[in-house]
Amino acid sequence: MNRQTYAIAAFGLTISTAAMTICPLAISAKPKPVEAPISVADSSALTDLALHLKKINAKMYGAYWCPHCTQQKEIFGKSAIQSINYIECDPRGENAKPNLCKAAKITGYPTWEINGKQYVGVQSLKELSKSSGYKGSTKF
Repeated sequence: MNRQTYAIAAFGLTISTAAMTICPLAISAKPKPVEAPISVADSSALTDLALHLKKINAKMYGAYWCPHCTQQKEIFGKSAIQSINYIECDPRGENAKPNLCKAAKITGYPTWEINGKQYVGVQSLKELSKSSGYKGSTKF
C-alpha cells in the first residue's frame, strides 16, 4: 500500500469511528416537544365534532414532537382537542402507548383511525366530518 492510499484509509477509519460515536447520542436524545400556541378559537361546532369522534371511538395517533400533529391539534382548539382520543406513539412522550401504535401499524403522524379505516396526515374538519359520518353543524 502506498503512502497516499494509507492516508486515505486512515482518514476514512477516523471519520467512521467519529460517526459511530456521535450517532447513538443523537438517536438517544429526547427531541423537544413542538409547542405552538393553539390558535383556533373554540366553537360549539368544533366541540360537537370532537365529541362525535370520541363517541365513535375515533383515534388520533401521533408523537409529541411532530409538527403536523401540533397543526392537527391547533385545528380543533384548546377545549375541543381535549375530547379527542389521542394516542402518543413515541415511548418518550407523556402517557405513551407505543404498543397500540405498533398493533395499528401506524406508519406516519398524525394518523386517524375512523370506523376501521386509517387516514394519514393532517385532516381538515370537513374531511373528519365526512369520514366519521358527522351530521352536526359544520360552521367551523
